[in-house]
Amino acid sequence: MLAKLECASCIVDDLVGALKLLSLKKEVEKEILREAFSFLADEFSYSKTPSYFITMVHRILKRISKIPVPFKERREKCNETGLKIAERVYEEAKDLKDLERFSFLVKWAIAANELDFRTVGTGYDLEVERIGNMLSERFEEGLMIDQTEKIFQLVKKSPKILYIHDNVGEIALDKLLIEELKKYTDVVISALRGGPITSDATLEDGKKVGLQEVSSQLILAGPDTLGISLEEMSDELEENLQTTDMIIAKGQANYYALSEYKSKVKGKIACLFRTKCNPVSSIFGGRGKINLAVVL
Repeated sequence: MLAKLECASCIVDDLVGALKLLSLKKEVEKEILREAFSFLADEFSYSKTPSYFITMVHRILKRISKIPVPFKERREKCNETGLKIAERVYEEAKDLKDLERFSFLVKWAIAANELDFRTVGTGYDLEVERIGNMLSERFEEGLMIDQTEKIFQLVKKSPKILYIHDNVGEIALDKLLIEELKKYTDVVISALRGGPITSDATLEDGKKVGLQEVSSQLILAGPDTLGISLEEMSDELEENLQTTDMIIAKGQANYYALSEYKSKVKGKIACLFRTKCNPVSSIFGGRGKINLAVVL
């Protein structure tokens, strides 16, 4: 999905939300805003994905603030909390089998997609202590569009699956789903970002929650981009997009990119995510934030 008019205010609102939490000196804040506004004034268009512009303004924030990993403590706590929730979910799934178990783990993976620090997600002032209850509420909401059974059948026909991750904390629930995928397919490759941006999970985060224990391989999707980037994806990711039998993508930013890149891949694309805004929800016939398991 390419940027729309509504995306402009969302990009600015997201940057302001991040600045509020970082508590920088006023002069530093103003310098970041000036450069970000100048960039958007020159570059904002309807020919790129929204995530491209969010990536660029957050890079401006990191460079000028000299904070290489914004929200580092919150990112770490989210991973720790995600692992604790995953332990409980694993126990709850023990007696489930086949499609029922697969669907249960898919719903939890989508519920965990709520762990997006941005202002359209939980907000940068997310209270980590609330995560457990919050994700349980998202799980109980169910899926507005549920193509889990179709995804399950595609998984069983796909020897190689590329799994594109989204947020910290969330990746602990992805780990459970990948472990389940490995019962039905030969290879599952996990793609993560090479550097931190907002709440997106990096290769280092993936290792911290033990994705290497269940995935066949961990690869770099690219540098510090919000979701995968059409402009900056790694050669490794591009190769896997061309050769994999199926892609499972988490999160709205990855949906942005893959909905545009769909014609260039041979495999089926399944998107598991919670929408963050009406422009995306309306594509699927909804409003507000909705949970989706869809095949593009």
